[in-house]
This record gives sequence, C-alpha cells and structure tokens, in this order.
Amino acid sequence: AGPPGTGKTTVARLYGALLKALGVLPHGRFREVSRRDLVGQYLGHTAEKTSAAFESALGGVLFIDEAYTLSRATGTGNDFGQEAIDTLVKLMEDHRHEIAVIVAGYSAEMQGFLDANPGLASRFTATIEFTNYTPEQLSEIFERMARASEYVPDPGLREAVLTHFTLLP
Repeated sequence: AGPPGTGKTTVARLYGALLKALGVLPHGRFREVSRRDLVGQYLGHTAEKTSAAFESALGGVLFIDEAYTLSRATGTGNDFGQEAIDTLVKLMEDHRHEIAVIVAGYSAEMQGFLDANPGLASRFTATIEFTNYTPEQLSEIFERMARASEYVPDPGLREAVLTHFTLLP
C-alpha cells in the first residue's frame, strides 16, 4: 500500500468514476476504509461502525484496503472482524444497486476473507489480480521517472538498477 492516490486506491477511484460516468452509480463519492474504521471494541459497536462507513459511501464506492484483516483473529478473544464481515454481507445485499464495494489485499489472504462468510464471495462479481512488476519493468519505470524529472543517469546506472531490482524478493 502506498499513500492515497497511488496504486490500488487509484484503480478503485477510477473504477468508481467510470461507474458514475456510465450512470451505474449516482455519485462520485469515494470512501476508503480499513479494519480500524469498521471494527469496534465492544459487542454491537462493530455493526454500528461498519454501517456508518457503508452508508457514507452509498451512491458511490466503498473501498476496503487489506480486507483480509477483518477475517483474521487477533488472538485476544474479542475480535469483532467477523461481525464486520457479516454486517457488510447484509448491507451489500440490501443495497446492491446503490454502491460498489471494492476490497483489496494479497491474493492468498483475500481467499481467506472471501471464505469467512458463505455469501461473501457471491457479492463480488469480478476479481482483478495485479501481478508483480519484473525487474526489467521496474528499471524502465525508474528510467522514465528520472527522465520526467529531468535527471540524466550515468551510463552504468541501468545495470545497477536492474541488479538492485533483481536482488529484491
């Protein structure tokens, strides 16, 4: 994840703008939330927080970053992430034509999220998986950014940058 306006957030915003332009959604409203915005600290608080976040995005896009954290117990015994998921499923069913809910996270962990409620996976009609950039692609991105900022890299820099990205996990 990066700062707002980058990566997956940008894709979610663009998708919401496209749905608005097509007349599928009435508003261009965009609300990004994470676990802390949806999960409360006591019984009943989570449904209230989740409902408030959901309702604030009605007519637009609700973007839940790292959604898989909702389905992962913290080991305290007082984890209300499942309550947030169950509340979301009900709200998504009741308002299916009034909102686009976009969830993001690492592929393997997201499968656990989708398995957390029997009705959850059927609420999401499309999956977009972004593969990692290759070292060559990252080197090209670096070079383009350098040129756009009017930097002139030394001749050996391309090889050094490529080596750097090749060594990263």
